[in-house]
Amino acid sequence: MPQPSLKALALAERYHLGLRTAPTFASGAGSMSNTDGASVEFSDHRDYLPGDEVRHIDWRAYARSDRLMIKRWRKETRPYLDLLIDVSASMAVHESKASMAVDLAALLTRSALADGMAVRVLQIAERPERISAEHLAGEGLEFNGRVPLTQTLPGALLQLRGGAVVMLISDFLFPHDAGPMIRSLAARSSNLALVQVLSKDDAEPEAGTALRLQDAENDTFVDVVLDKSALTRYQRRLSALTDGLRDECRRVGGRFVSIRSDRDLEKQCNEELLGAGILAME
Repeated sequence: MPQPSLKALALAERYHLGLRTAPTFASGAGSMSNTDGASVEFSDHRDYLPGDEVRHIDWRAYARSDRLMIKRWRKETRPYLDLLIDVSASMAVHESKASMAVDLAALLTRSALADGMAVRVLQIAERPERISAEHLAGEGLEFNGRVPLTQTLPGALLQLRGGAVVMLISDFLFPHDAGPMIRSLAARSSNLALVQVLSKDDAEPEAGTALRLQDAENDTFVDVVLDKSALTRYQRRLSALTDGLRDECRRVGGRFVSIRSDRDLEKQCNEELLGAGILAME
């Protein structure tokens, strides 16, 4: 079971999460909730309307302007991050791929916690399972799911908190229609980001090899010959899949980035994750 590397945990101290939620507004102290982690700050005034509580009138402002006005407050609730991690067996076909997924999950979680966000981590297998940030940092993740993400994601959607920043880590290497999946995630989030993790063999398989491929999730076999023609078809399908994910994320105002497990994490943080706005630096 891969655990976060010391490098990933150290890198988390250098970055902030680039995706945020906006503050909400309330008029009058009596209309503000006692949500855990909330703070209030005076914003401005609005005119008094019939039905407003008299005790919320700003009498000093009335004395100056001869207008009845209500104080308006900005309520800043603690922002949420719901981090979803695909722990199906296909994510661990290559050791480096599972390790990169765990490193990214730990880095994003630690960065969000340092920013004061309330973080919830959901590993998605046969059924969504919530784990603590401490468990992720200390124990890592076990990639042993036997059901494709398309079948398990609906259950995870039910556990998302309204208005949360939602991030999903997966390889997305399964038959799917990107549109409905991404729209369902976007409808339950304030900001959305998809992080694709690919191994070198996923992204650049080598030609000239005859293989018997076993599906890591349903144990079926397929015999293939990786000749030039087969690799060309594969690269076209992979490009179409990645482009589809990126385009659908763009349509809903979300972010998409593809990460390679055979490349340096820090370099990809600086180039890919910062460039996509998923991470930020002061």
